[in-house]
Amino acid sequence: MKIRPYIYCLLVIISCTSSKKERPSIADTSIKFSEVTEKVGLKTENNWKYGGPTIADINNDGKYDLLLGNHDTSPIQLFWAQEDDTFVEQKGLFPKADLHGMAAGDYDKDGDLDILISLGGGNGTTPQPQRLLRNDNGNFVDATEEAGLSEMGARGRSVRWIDLDNDGDLDFLQINAQQMVNEDIPRNILFENNGDGTFTYRKSEVFENIDAERLLITDFNNDGILDLLTFSPYSPFQFWKGNNDFTFTNLSQEWLPENLQSMAQVSTVAEADLDNDGDMDYYLARGKSYYQIANNSISFNEDEKRLDLRDEGNKSHDGITFYADADIELSDFYRFPRGPEKPRIPLFIGNSKTEYKMPYEVQKVTQTEAKGFPENLDKSGWYLGYLGEGKWRLEWLLKLDLAWDVRASIIGVTKVEPDWEPQNLGVPDILLVNEGTHFKDASSSLPKESLENNWGITTADFDNDGLSDFFLYRFGGLIQRTEDVLLKNKGNLHFEAITDHGANHIPAKAHGDMGAAFDYNLDGKVDVLSGDDDNGQWLLYQNKTDSKNNYVFFWVGNSKSGVDAYGAKVKITTASGSQFKLIGSGSASHAQSFLNMVHFGLGRDNKIETAEIIWRNGERESLSNIDVNTAYQIPNELNKGN
Repeated sequence: MKIRPYIYCLLVIISCTSSKKERPSIADTSIKFSEVTEKVGLKTENNWKYGGPTIADINNDGKYDLLLGNHDTSPIQLFWAQEDDTFVEQKGLFPKADLHGMAAGDYDKDGDLDILISLGGGNGTTPQPQRLLRNDNGNFVDATEEAGLSEMGARGRSVRWIDLDNDGDLDFLQINAQQMVNEDIPRNILFENNGDGTFTYRKSEVFENIDAERLLITDFNNDGILDLLTFSPYSPFQFWKGNNDFTFTNLSQEWLPENLQSMAQVSTVAEADLDNDGDMDYYLARGKSYYQIANNSISFNEDEKRLDLRDEGNKSHDGITFYADADIELSDFYRFPRGPEKPRIPLFIGNSKTEYKMPYEVQKVTQTEAKGFPENLDKSGWYLGYLGEGKWRLEWLLKLDLAWDVRASIIGVTKVEPDWEPQNLGVPDILLVNEGTHFKDASSSLPKESLENNWGITTADFDNDGLSDFFLYRFGGLIQRTEDVLLKNKGNLHFEAITDHGANHIPAKAHGDMGAAFDYNLDGKVDVLSGDDDNGQWLLYQNKTDSKNNYVFFWVGNSKSGVDAYGAKVKITTASGSQFKLIGSGSASHAQSFLNMVHFGLGRDNKIETAEIIWRNGERESLSNIDVNTAYQIPNELNKGN
């Protein structure tokens, strides 16, 4: 049963002590990471990432592979994990497309994981179905039409593998963007696995009308049936109880505190048992998304004398007055494309309205050449003028709906006077603690960094002390990257905010988006993969924490009857108490991971008394007197299909 000395699983759920034993005192450990992106062969382009990666052992070799989305500027990328802890890309998985969500699961029970990808609908003009890429021993075949999935298109956002009728195979669902007026296909769609390589659409009126674009599959009521947490920056956060018959019941009113029942602006959700009582608690990372930010937003860095602004790209006219001691520099003028056409939005300087292209690279503008400001603004564009005595004026006029947003940066600014009240981009995160029949709001225990514009959250025991930590992705400034925050769990719902952990790419013109925590090199320390949005990169950070704490892995495969590990629970007991984790994604925005190599930090405990694995159909496997700092394959021989 014992296998190689390391095999990890990450993010699934974290420490829970059902028996209230006293945990031994553990010396505080400084959590540190080091970037290894280039070293491991992870080569990606700068582009939009859109909602996180899919991490899964796609070829079932005991190491996590990486499925990385790049929105609509580069094709999806698949990186195979190698024995020497590097990654090799398999080219040509799928052509460049408007990619949003991704998921990996073994729908045909052949022992390797197949891939679902969710494609956008061209701003509602061309709704299209998800794509099913069947994995035939590493050769991926587009089986969308063959599987009966090619006739139902939507404005794809998130796809999820899930067993909706507890028959042992994986069905799947789509959560999509709001339909356009002329669409006659349901917004959200359920498909039943027929067991013969095909799927059948299952009508579910309640599910089809859920207002959300993202979701986490979990078990919030601890009944062994998988549930949905649905959310988006634009719609209410909701709890949906799974009924095992392709239907769901909305229990938001019963489970959420009254003051949170209309709460929106949730970007990502992570699950972890924070109070050690055997059920799932949830961290809700909240913030404002692209279109919410694009409305009278500025970032002004007085030390760097830098002004960044972002405004709506609809038909509009707005402006700002600012001051500078000398000449100024313009950069990062940009329009977020709205459709295939790209109308020009030029820059007009001074009273003479001398015309330039929008300056994306740095362009110096002197007081002399910008002298005066025109009275007549007759064309769509940016208008910049110097008014004397250090005073400048910038206005932007859009005579049509030309972009999703417009952006600009000015360097050399000492003071700003907007024509409007700049909006506050911060939205408080929420921490929900499970009381068995309802959740209590424990957000007041979070540090001040939880009050910012946060887009992503992932979870793991980064220092192996037996407590679940969080890694929080911050949007940051409008242009400038901000350090992401490691929330170190100190116990009793207390978290220490750490920003000097080393898993940051500063400076960078990008924004924190989403990532995943998993042990890429199988050394027992959980690493972090981060995807930066707004033309950022995928970056891998190795956990270099110097700790004497112990750990254990359980590589959970199919049950003896062939049921895969999605939704399985792993419980362990040590001298300090009990922990458990739920196998799934652990946290989610648009993408779904499958983290079936389950990692537990053990602190100084040097023996695991018992371990129990419970698959979603009720099958069980038990172990006792287990060594630490090693890995165990469950069952004894990892089943590969039937």
